[in-house]
This record gives sequence, structure tokens and C-alpha cells, in this order.
Amino acid sequence: MSSEHSEQKTFSVAAPLYCPYLNFEVRYQGSIDYHQHLPFSHNPFTLPALGCSGSPVLIDKEGRFFGFLSQTGFEGSTFAFDGFGELTVCVPEGQELFVDESGDRERAWRKYNTEVMRRIGMQPLVDPPSFWADLEYCTWVEQGYIARKHTSKAKPVNTHDVLTHSFVADYLDKIEEFGYPPGKFTLDHGWGIGSRGSGFGSWTPDPAKFPDFRDTAKLIAGRGFTPGLWLGFPKIHPQSEAAKRRPELRGTASFLDAEPNQESGMWYLADCPSLEAYCRETLEPYREMGYRKFKIDMSYNYKHEMIRIHRVLYRVAKAIDPGIEMEFHVPDIFAMQYGDVIRTNDIWATPFLPWKELTLERYEVCYHSSAGRIINRDHIAGNHHIYTTEKVFLDHLAMYERGIGYPVVSLLPHHYGTRCVEETGRLLWQYAHGSKACISPCHECSPAR
Repeated sequence: MSSEHSEQKTFSVAAPLYCPYLNFEVRYQGSIDYHQHLPFSHNPFTLPALGCSGSPVLIDKEGRFFGFLSQTGFEGSTFAFDGFGELTVCVPEGQELFVDESGDRERAWRKYNTEVMRRIGMQPLVDPPSFWADLEYCTWVEQGYIARKHTSKAKPVNTHDVLTHSFVADYLDKIEEFGYPPGKFTLDHGWGIGSRGSGFGSWTPDPAKFPDFRDTAKLIAGRGFTPGLWLGFPKIHPQSEAAKRRPELRGTASFLDAEPNQESGMWYLADCPSLEAYCRETLEPYREMGYRKFKIDMSYNYKHEMIRIHRVLYRVAKAIDPGIEMEFHVPDIFAMQYGDVIRTNDIWATPFLPWKELTLERYEVCYHSSAGRIINRDHIAGNHHIYTTEKVFLDHLAMYERGIGYPVVSLLPHHYGTRCVEETGRLLWQYAHGSKACISPCHECSPAR
């Protein structure tokens, strides 16, 4: 968008400026990554999505609120801060800026979400299929715990390798032993062939670990749980079967690896005419086997490109079965319309990070940027088991006592003592027997009935 078709608007602001779209990787000095004091120029539509990147809004220390209302002209829609007290917003032709300088940031964000939802024709979820609101069990962190437990210098064990049919059966046995309520049960990264390479794109169950993938879904459903499946869908490997059949699917390189090896590096999907068929080929067989929830991961690339992929995948999923639950990790007002569940994603509870503050920060981004959508509060005790102790487990668990969203068990609590088992059970039953308040109410829309 050329400068002659853009309007520059300036405002007086007070730092720090809260930029929920950022989500740069955490700085190890301990600062929280969404707050900015220094000069910057950001395009919130084209920055990397990373783990938990929110809506294209900016809020200053006094609660002044600024947000883009459209994706039109996103290439030229920028926030620029001079580091002293002036914010310059570039508003291209076709773009509009929402401004609320009342200082009431909560009310402003609700108004902003409402206006965007009105413009894109999105209604909030009100009565979703019952299992969407259920609590969840996920295999990922437990996989890491078991892998580390069995690793030695002579015999390294990878997190992806331990996920098998018998692992799933053992995990389900533990849940029943603890007396926990049923819910969703998601097989995470490691169920497919080539989990660390060429499997990205082919999405084929590993027959050595899952002799009959339909039987695994039946096992989960037979125990009273809803089967779910992890997919690192936006990524594609050039040696995958899908890339060989449809080379046009190979799109851009990740910002993390700007020039990956043409033959072995990982690429992101292109928004091409065959993308829709590829989405259907990926999802339909697993829905037919009995998997009803899909956890979409690896959307760690430029946000405008991830939104395009999410849009196609979501629409194909709903054409296959409107009751399929689609979960993503990009809590952006323009992305979350193509998802049912948005997760807070990947908190590492280590002594090197301000993990409690980060947990709250990511929750706040999800709550405010996922209006009318279900919030998945991700893994109890975090995504990284190496530094987990009883205290870390219980401290993180206590953070679930308040707020909107459903809890997720991934690392089994018996590794850290009886109290962790009991307190986790209390939380899960409290949620299961309660109102299951999990939909972000951060809007003023009248729900369609």
C-alpha cells in the first residue's frame, strides 16, 4: 500500500505499551514479552504468530485503547512508538482504527471485539456440542516424562517415540485409578510415521506403535472419553507423500529458518487451489475412525499466512462434520473465527523464567482475543516436566481456581505425590460438576439462537 493512500494518525501515550499481538520469545532477563518501553514499529498482521499471539490492538499504561478493525490493507497497518510518548498509527485505505481513550481498557476491548465480530459476521458460541466444553487429557508432557525416565547415555529415548497404543491404555488406566472424570483424550505428537520429519504432510499412523488406529479410537471412546488427535498441520516436509504428490503445497519457509534445505527442511503450506482437497484428505479418514477433536499445532509463522491456512482447514472440517472440534493456538480476533477452541499454549515452569506471570499473561491474551470461543487453559504444571516439583505442580494447579476455560491434564500427577493426585481430582470434578464456564465473554454481541 503506497504512502499516498495511507493516513498517519498520532496520539499521546504513556509507556509501557501493551502489545498482545507480539509474543516474541521470552527474554531470559525476566521481562514479560507483551509490554514495550523502547521505540518500535510493528505490523501486528504480519508478525510471527509463535505460541500465543493476540489481536491487533495496543493499550497504553493509562488504558488508552487502539485497534485495527479490518484485515483490508493489512500490509500497511502499523503501530509506531517513538519511545517518548507519541504513537503513530498508519491506517491504509480500506482500514479503520478503533480508538477509545476513556481509560477503561476492559470496556474498550469488549466494544472493539463486538465491532469486529459484527463486521466479520461472527456469532459467539452459546450451546456448542457438549464435549467441546469438557475437560481434557493430553499425552504430550507425560510422553516427555516417560522418555526422560528411560533415557540413558547408551539408550536415548525421544518424546515422540513413547506414544503407543499400550501407552494410551496405561494412561487411561491411571485416570480410572485416580477416579477422575472422563473428558476429551488427545493423542499428541508422536502417533505418526516420521514424527520428526517427513511425517509432516503425510499424517500416517505408525503401524509399529498403533497396529490399528481405529482400535485406539475405540479404546478411548469405550472408556467414556472423546478421542482427539494432534496435527502439526501448517507444516509440510518436502519428502512427505503429500508434498511429492502436490509440490504446489510447499509455501513459505518459517521465519525461524528463512532458507531451509530444499530437500530436508520444513516448510509451511501454501494457500493454493489444492489446499482444500489436502485438508479433506487429512481430516476425513480420522473422523471416520472416530476421532472427533483435532488439536492444530505448529502455526509458528507469519500470522496473515497462518490465518489463511486456518480458514481453509476450518471450513473443510465443518463441511465434513459440524460437530468436529477444531483447536488452534492463535488467539487473534481475525484468526479465532476459524476455530472452536483456542489454547493458551506452552508455559515452561522453569526456575529461569517468570512462569507464573507468563501463565497469567497468556491467559489474559486468550481471554480478551478469543471472544465467543472456548479457551483451553493448556497443561496443568506446564509444558516442560524437567523442573516440575510438587510445589510447582500445586502452584500452577492453583492458578486454575479462577478464570474462564477448561483444564487440561497432560503430566500425570502421581509422579509428584498423593497431594497432587487429590488436588487435581478436586479441580477436575469441580469443573465437571460445575457450569463448565469456558467461553470467553469479552464482547457485547447478542448470541444467535
